[in-house]
Amino acid sequence: MKSESNNTMKDLYHRWVPSHLRFLLVVHLILLAMYSLFRYVTLMYNRPSYFFQMDRTLSVREAFKIGLWFDITVASYALLLPYLLLTLAYIWPREHRRLFAFTRFYCGTVILVSLIICAADVPYFNFFNSRLTTAAVHWKNNVQVAKYIVSEVKYYPFILICAFCIWGVGRLMRKIWHGTWTIASTYSHKNRLITTSVASVLMLCGLWGGATPKTPDLKRATFSNDGFINQLTLNPVHTWFDSYFAFDIHLTNIEKAISVVEESLGIKKAFEASPIAREHVFQQPERQMNVVLVLMESMSASRMGVFGNPKNLTPHLDSLARTSIFFDNCFSNGIHTNAGLYSSIYGMPITMMQHPMNNGRSEFLDFTGLPVTLREKGYTTEFFCTHPKTFDNLDVFLQKNGYDHISDLADYPPEKIANSWGVGDETLFEHAFETMDKLAADPAGKPFFSTILTITTHPPFIIPAFSKFKPRSTDPVEITYEYTDWAIHNFIESCAQKPWYNNTVFVFVGDHGVNIPGPYDVPLSYNHVPLIIHAPGLFNKPEVRHQLANQTDIFPTIMGLVRQDYVQNTLGYDLFQEQRPFSFFSQDHKMGIVNDRFLYVARKSGKETLIDYRSGSYEDISHLYPALVDSMKNFACSNLQVSQWMIENDKVGMVSAKSAVRSTK
Repeated sequence: MKSESNNTMKDLYHRWVPSHLRFLLVVHLILLAMYSLFRYVTLMYNRPSYFFQMDRTLSVREAFKIGLWFDITVASYALLLPYLLLTLAYIWPREHRRLFAFTRFYCGTVILVSLIICAADVPYFNFFNSRLTTAAVHWKNNVQVAKYIVSEVKYYPFILICAFCIWGVGRLMRKIWHGTWTIASTYSHKNRLITTSVASVLMLCGLWGGATPKTPDLKRATFSNDGFINQLTLNPVHTWFDSYFAFDIHLTNIEKAISVVEESLGIKKAFEASPIAREHVFQQPERQMNVVLVLMESMSASRMGVFGNPKNLTPHLDSLARTSIFFDNCFSNGIHTNAGLYSSIYGMPITMMQHPMNNGRSEFLDFTGLPVTLREKGYTTEFFCTHPKTFDNLDVFLQKNGYDHISDLADYPPEKIANSWGVGDETLFEHAFETMDKLAADPAGKPFFSTILTITTHPPFIIPAFSKFKPRSTDPVEITYEYTDWAIHNFIESCAQKPWYNNTVFVFVGDHGVNIPGPYDVPLSYNHVPLIIHAPGLFNKPEVRHQLANQTDIFPTIMGLVRQDYVQNTLGYDLFQEQRPFSFFSQDHKMGIVNDRFLYVARKSGKETLIDYRSGSYEDISHLYPALVDSMKNFACSNLQVSQWMIENDKVGMVSAKSAVRSTK
C-alpha cells in the first residue's frame, strides 16, 4: 500500500509539475543550500564563539532567517532568465535542443560562480570586515596578485578544489537534467495555465524576497547592535553584483556642495580655474628642506605601543613618535594601499568602491600634490616600492604626476627577493637611503622628495631568509611588525649619520590599518593610523597633537613646513594652521565620519548609525543628535561630491597664481 501511495504521489507530481519546473526547483534548492552552508562557514571561521554564546543565539538565528530571504531573492533573480525561456518552450512546444543546452550551461555557470564567490567571501570578510565586493579585483589590470596567488603553495589545494568544482558542476548539471527531465506525453491547456500561473506567482514572491510584495530592503540586515551579525545576513553574491553600482554621495547639487567645502576651507574668493584653489604665500624665507614620506603597510594605531598595544611590536616607532610631532587622531582615507598613496601624496579623498588611480578617468588627468608641486620648486622626486611598478597602475599614474623615477623590483638583485611581493623592508630602506645619499651629494644642490612604500606587514607575512633581524614574537604576523619597526630604526639611524639629516622632514603614516575583529561593522582599527613628523632640524621639542587629521592633510602640512609658496588645489588642511571639523574615510561599501567623540556610518544599503565610540558604546543614538548627523554627512558627502566633480571636469591639476583669475562671489 505504501509503495502504491508513493507511486500515486509521484504520478501527481509529474502530472502537475512539468520537467522544466522540477529542474529549476532542484537548482534553486542547491543554491539555497550552498548559501546557507557558507553563511554557517563564515560564522564558524570568523566568530566561532558566537555559535555557543547563549546571549547571541537568538541574534544568530534571526540573522540566518533574514539571510534566507536574501538567499531566496538572489537565487530567484539568478534563475529568472532560464525560467522565462523554459516557460516559453513549455507553452510553445517545439524542438528546443539548443535552448535546453544553453539552460544547462547557464544554470551550471550560476552554481559555479556562486560557489566561487561564496568561497572567496569567507577569507575576504576575515581580512576586510566586508562581504565580497568588486574591490577585491581592483588590481584587475595587473598580474602581480595572480603571481602572488600562484607562487603561494598554501593556495594550491584551493586551486585544485576549484578545478574539481568546475568538473563536478558539469557532471551535476547533466545528472540533474536527466533526473528531472521526463517529458510527459501531453499537457492540457488547463495544466499549462495553472502550473505557469502558480510558478510565476512563486517566482515573483522569490524576487520580492519572501512572501510580501516589496523589493528587497538591505536595511533589514541591520537589526542588531552587533555589526558582524548584521553582515552575516548578507548574501555575498548580492554584495558582489550590487557593488557594480556607485555609492550615492549626492545629498545636494554641486553648487551647494562647493559652497559647503569653500566655507569649511575658509575660501572667500575662488579661483576661476578651480573652486577650491587658494593661494598660500609665506612671509618667512622658504626652507630648501628634503622631504621623505614613508607609507607603512597596514600600520594601524592598534599595533603600536603608544596607542596601548601591550606586545611591544613597534618600540622604535613608538620612540620616534615620542620624540617627534605626533598626530594621534589621524585616519586613513581608505582601507587599500592605492587609497593611502593617492590621498597622502595628492591630497584628495577617495570615493567608496573606487580605485582612485585606475578608475577609467583619473589615470588620464594631471594632478597637483607633493611630487608635482615640489618638482615645480626644483626638487628631485623619487618613489620606492618592492614589487613591479606596474602593480596598481603606479607606473602610469605616478610618472604622469610628478615622479622623476620609480624604483621597483627591477632595481634589486634576484637574491634579495623575499617573497611574492619582492624584497623585504630592510632591503627597501637600504636602497632608498643609498639613493637619497647620492641625491644629497649632487653638486647642483637640489633638494629631494622621496616616497617609500613598505610591504612586509602585508600577507604572506614572510621576512627575508638572509635577514639578521631576531624576532621576539612567535606569531608570523607580529614578527613582520617587529621586522618593519627594526628596518625603520636602521633607516633613521643611517640617515642620522649624514649631514642632510637635519635638513630633512621625515613623515611616517600608515597607508591604512587592519581589521581587528569586534562587534561593530566599521572597526576604527582599519582607518586609525599613526602620523609622525620627524624633523630634527626644525622642531626643538616633541609634541603630541590631538586634532583630527586625514591623509589628505599631509600635502598642505608639508608645504607649510618647507614654506614654499604655492596654490593649494586639494581638499586637505594644513594641520599647523587649520582645524579640520571632521575626519572621514571609506571602508568600501561603508563611509565613516568621526569627530572627537562620535562615529557616524553611512552604508551603501542606506542604513545610517551614530555611535559614541569614545565611550565604547555600540548603541545607535542618531535620533538624539539629528543636527550633528546632518553636519557630518553634509561635510563628508560635499567633499566627495566636489572631488568627483573636479575629476570629471579636469580641475584637479596645478593652478598658477600668476595666471589665475579669481571669480567674484
